[in-house]
Amino acid sequence: MLKSIFRSYLSLPKNIHLLFLLEFNLSLIHVAFILVLNIYLRKQGFTDPEIASFNSLRFIGALAFALPLGIYIRGKRLKPFFILAAFIVPMTSAMIIESIHFSIVPLIQLSFLSWGIGMMLMRVCSLPFIIRNTNSENSTEALSLSAATWSLSTIFSGLIISGLDWLSYIDLLTWRISFNEHSILWIITLIGISSIFFVRGMSEDEKQTVQKKNDIFSLREYYDWKLIFKAISPLILISIGAGLTIPFVNLFFNSVFGFSSSAYSIMGSFTAMLVFIFSLLVPTLRKKYGYWMTIVVVQSLAIACLIIMSLTEIYVSYGYAVIIAVGAYVIRQPLMHMAHPASNELMMNYVGKNNQELISALSSSLWSASWFISAKIFEWLRLLEFKYFEIFLITALLYALGVALYAVLIKEYEHNQRTLDPVLPIADELSID
Repeated sequence: MLKSIFRSYLSLPKNIHLLFLLEFNLSLIHVAFILVLNIYLRKQGFTDPEIASFNSLRFIGALAFALPLGIYIRGKRLKPFFILAAFIVPMTSAMIIESIHFSIVPLIQLSFLSWGIGMMLMRVCSLPFIIRNTNSENSTEALSLSAATWSLSTIFSGLIISGLDWLSYIDLLTWRISFNEHSILWIITLIGISSIFFVRGMSEDEKQTVQKKNDIFSLREYYDWKLIFKAISPLILISIGAGLTIPFVNLFFNSVFGFSSSAYSIMGSFTAMLVFIFSLLVPTLRKKYGYWMTIVVVQSLAIACLIIMSLTEIYVSYGYAVIIAVGAYVIRQPLMHMAHPASNELMMNYVGKNNQELISALSSSLWSASWFISAKIFEWLRLLEFKYFEIFLITALLYALGVALYAVLIKEYEHNQRTLDPVLPIADELSID
């Protein structure tokens, strides 16, 4: 079975493999920032509310430009946008590192804002690119491979961070290079620059770039907003909840259990390895057990793990609390992430091919908006001296509501499948443009 699974990924089109490598390199930078940047900011003297404020700026640019970009790219070549992302992300990453080092707050804010725009370019264009380069036979595998880039980059980024931290320093001729948060982030940023080479290898057919009416006045005429709103409702709740937790889990382990950047990175790498393996199994599990198992059941188990992890803050004085917290975190991550490809596929199938490209932009925009709102909520709650476990329990509640909406969506979709002609999964043999 494993041989056939890997063969299905190896047989994907060259463009999908190049997209995977592009996403991997840029995600390598993104993950390193999530693992290390907050701790780096704290060591430079910034408070939790200030850190949350900086993080929120990442999502403003994406919020402002994702939807217009989604409308604009209909029928247009996507390679130029990938090239732009490959330049913007490393450049603004370097700006963030140095502006924090010199405590230049306005430049920190501008860099976070620009960095978010660069990542948004890649995310909004990735799904339409997959749609254009796959068919009904391999679209699920392509989507799962794209989702797996995050976990794979977490593995490598975590290993690099922990390895360099273990080395501590190296002597090069007359210079001594110390490996701290500042230098480690620089090294990973330089590695991420290689993403430009993979973009250059991408090719797009003329038939994929047929011009169509894509101005703001076509929004109401060409899209089914009732379907779109139903499809994104669970995503809104889950993304708001995720924004309260994911960017700040490292602060939780640092503050409650005293985890260093290296220790958290090692844990993140091991967890990401499990996420990567589970992500590759999603197409097989989804085809065998359906959406109920791969979305509702696994996310419910992930919510239970989040609750267990958060409650360990209450019992931090007991030696076993850290073991339970780490165990719950390690189990939760693969469960939550393996639902993403299946939920994305459900969303795309549910809305139909005419709405797919717009909903790709909408989901990216709403995810950014939700995380911006979440970062501000986290900042406000920490100012009010809320404990981490109280904030994480709010996340669990939002997740539970989102999963309930997914259950409703699955029930309606399956009913429609029994009574209507089936909707093609994610992509059909023709371009949606």
